[in-house]
Amino acid sequence: MSQQTASIAEKIVQATGDLPTMPHVASMVLQKLGNPNTSPKELHQIISTDQALAARVLKVANSPLYGCARAINRLSDAVVIMGFDSLRSLVMSSVMQDLFKSFGLTEKLLWEHSFGCAAVSKHVAKVIRYPKVEEAFLAGLLHDIGKVVLNLKIPEKTRQVVQEVYNNPGIGFPQAEQEMFGFNHAQVGKLIAKKWNFAEVIEEVIGCHHEPRQAQVLPVLTVIVNFSNLLCHKLEVGPTRNPDLELLQFDSTRLLRFNEESLDKLLEQLGALLAEKDSLLAL
Repeated sequence: MSQQTASIAEKIVQATGDLPTMPHVASMVLQKLGNPNTSPKELHQIISTDQALAARVLKVANSPLYGCARAINRLSDAVVIMGFDSLRSLVMSSVMQDLFKSFGLTEKLLWEHSFGCAAVSKHVAKVIRYPKVEEAFLAGLLHDIGKVVLNLKIPEKTRQVVQEVYNNPGIGFPQAEQEMFGFNHAQVGKLIAKKWNFAEVIEEVIGCHHEPRQAQVLPVLTVIVNFSNLLCHKLEVGPTRNPDLELLQFDSTRLLRFNEESLDKLLEQLGALLAEKDSLLAL
């Protein structure tokens, strides 16, 4: 990125001070989740003051995404069963979804991909036995935050980029954005992650999710999100739809040690998971 285009990208990031602020209850929950001495009862008391968030917690606790063996009818039980990491993912999902309040086709496709990549990243993490599955979910959820910012700040040009990518499977977002803006969403996303004080590893995933070999802090997490992003392209989740994509040609597929047989099995599992995507997207 040249000095001039870097300056433009930084100006866009600096202008994001008027993004929707985090809802008060969500902010309180995240603050409590950061305190190891917080009790489930305290979280239950805060969440119960926000009817919409409480309903989402119950809905998620009973969804295929978390695979609970029995029906969860009480909010206090949902808080205990889901655990702090899952609740953090849910709250961030809720905050992210609020950034897409004006749901046109562009917003629908971008949100579908963000949440789909989060669900796929979590599943891939389980399959390869990566210990922090909720970290993988959160990284997948936030990997395209740069697209969110671009859509909010320069919506007309962003819609043109989405339309070009949607209609031309051979063209990816980084290429189309580079031609339109002179920079891409991963570069903007990394700047916004730094501005919003995201964890260093999440900042790295956001900045390197198209070039995972550049990751140094925790490369495996970036590889998981890169691979999950490709899986979403093949499974047509979001604006980039490429069902003929040959996943075996990519570094991330090999680095995670998927072969043709294990890849076919994974795609079958994800097909079943994403068959629930309409209900998952409404969480």
